[in-house]
Amino acid sequence: MAQIQSALYNTIAQAYALIDDALSGISTNARAALDAIVNVDDLYPVASAPDPDAALEIELALLATFNGAYVASQNIENSNSSLLDAVVAVNDFVIKEQLNTTNGTTAKLKLDYFINTQMADWWDTGFVPSGWKDICTDAGYNTTDWNLS
Repeated sequence: MAQIQSALYNTIAQAYALIDDALSGISTNARAALDAIVNVDDLYPVASAPDPDAALEIELALLATFNGAYVASQNIENSNSSLLDAVVAVNDFVIKEQLNTTNGTTAKLKLDYFINTQMADWWDTGFVPSGWKDICTDAGYNTTDWNLS
């Protein structure tokens, strides 16, 4: 039976860790920008601005676009089911191909063994990338026993 080599698993895990890191907080950052537009009058108080309508003009010009970007960022953050399906596919393949029952008889023990033992020399820091752990957790895996630091 074919088994996933550590090099391949590492490439997948590192790439998906970067994806997780890139998506993390995307809607929070978009919301911060939207809030800045909504609160633009804090930067352009009517009494001190040479143009008393400056804040309103800025808000009207940018509000719809920044609100649309915020909504899109929420959709990106919430529509990661294909990413999670890929995580499940690779981890389930690893679990299925773990033939040695001394590694554990449950799916969790088999994956824990693979992550903590077979992959230990492949992680850049010697530990599971936090983004990979996070996306695996999001995919439904119990990662509490993975070596993280």
